[in-house]
Amino acid sequence: MAYCINCGGEIAPDARFCKHCGKALEHGGQPNENTGNTYISQNEEQEQNVTPSLEVEQHKDPQVDQATTGSNGNQNRKKMNKKSKIILFSTAALIILLIGVYAVGNTMTSPKHVLDEFQSAIEEEDAGKLASLLTTDDDDLEITEESVKGMIALYNAKQNEFKVVLNHLEYQADGEVDQFGTYALDFQKDGKKFLLFDDYQITVNPVYFEVATNYKDTEIIVGDEVVATADKDNAQLEIGPFLPGEHTIRAALDTGFFNLEREETTVGDPNFPAYVDLYLDGDMVTFDLGMKGYDELSSIKLFVNGKDTGVDLSKQDQVGPLLIDGSMNVSFEAELPWGTVRTNDQPLTERYMEFNLGDSDEFKQQIQDILVTYNEEFGEVYSTANPDALTTAIPDLKDRIVEEAAYNLENDIMYDGAFHGMDFYQDSFTLEKSYEGFWELTVDTITYYEEAIYEKGTDAELEQVEDETRYVLAYDQQQETWAVRGIDYAGSMEEDRMERVTVEEPVFHTSDKGKEKE
Repeated sequence: MAYCINCGGEIAPDARFCKHCGKALEHGGQPNENTGNTYISQNEEQEQNVTPSLEVEQHKDPQVDQATTGSNGNQNRKKMNKKSKIILFSTAALIILLIGVYAVGNTMTSPKHVLDEFQSAIEEEDAGKLASLLTTDDDDLEITEESVKGMIALYNAKQNEFKVVLNHLEYQADGEVDQFGTYALDFQKDGKKFLLFDDYQITVNPVYFEVATNYKDTEIIVGDEVVATADKDNAQLEIGPFLPGEHTIRAALDTGFFNLEREETTVGDPNFPAYVDLYLDGDMVTFDLGMKGYDELSSIKLFVNGKDTGVDLSKQDQVGPLLIDGSMNVSFEAELPWGTVRTNDQPLTERYMEFNLGDSDEFKQQIQDILVTYNEEFGEVYSTANPDALTTAIPDLKDRIVEEAAYNLENDIMYDGAFHGMDFYQDSFTLEKSYEGFWELTVDTITYYEEAIYEKGTDAELEQVEDETRYVLAYDQQQETWAVRGIDYAGSMEEDRMERVTVEEPVFHTSDKGKEKE
């Protein structure tokens, strides 16, 4: 029998390990002779009264695996070093991590997660997220944050349509086939993602629009992009593809001097192109040149909203398209015998339009000055019968006035009077070419003066007169000036369209002074 040199326990002679303390025995145990001395000599520092069983417990190495005893006997354990433990724990952690990553990846790519993300993107109006979730099989359809905003606007405004689309996508996500027409969106499985997970996508079915517009060169604009241009009048154009949703489509015609525009907001259907009416409201307008004799002029320029259209109405009297709702103003410029006349702006309200070259502020001022001078001269000539005093009347009218004044003087009919001013009705300056071939202008006024016509030797009673008078003027091409041709009754006048000219220092005329001159 042999004994362990470490704990003193009895062991088999050929044992390699002590079955009591687990100590490795390189040369076997000690023989049974001198057993007590050997044990005592190797444990001098231990107390003598400690029992062998206690000795085993006190000297047992805690870091040594204890041999286990099976059905076949005792099995020995080896001590695990630090490196082995690190490898073991690292491997276990990696396995746990991979399991976690797979679980997360499987959840993130699940149909439910994709649909939840789609719903939240719509409800939160997250254009970036929505654009990342959508795909298309149409190479011409671009999916961007800007292009998905119409879809967001549609589904937030029309919750019922949104629910229909969600039900359709959920139906497809469950593997069912929806045979009720084509929807705006489809839910599809598209291979694997990262070689592990099923890849689910929401595929867009593009929409198209059929746009109708009435004028050639009209541009069709979606967003800020020109997507088509009409190549003829009354054109029908198919535009697309676009993402399903609300789209604002605009027609714009730039003629170079004004723009015509119209826009419609509509929703596309992937089953058939939606019709969009973008007929512009412009009309072809005919300008009447014959009524006032303007058809004999060599050139009449047309201006729209202050811009030269490049149209010469003497060559082309029909122009369009133009708006006749009063939002456009037109004016005209013509070369006339006394110079260039440019009319004031006037609203365009009819398809057939007469215009008046006399409606020019500069020209009106010239005529007003002539009429004020005429009335100042009239008092002088009527009180004196002096023909040289009247320079603003045509010869025939001058002769009649002088003849009447002379008759009064010969018959002792006196005249006292003074001219105070005039109200000019601004809408009455009408210029036209007469049948006799000369240019004629009519103006309605209220003429203010005081006068007395009485027999010589009686008292003069001055009367304040407000005379509604229409003056007819003619242009004398030889004298190159306008002169009063006749006087008539004025038409109706609007008070708020009157412009007053007042004589600051009226000159008083009397026939007595005229008699002295004779």
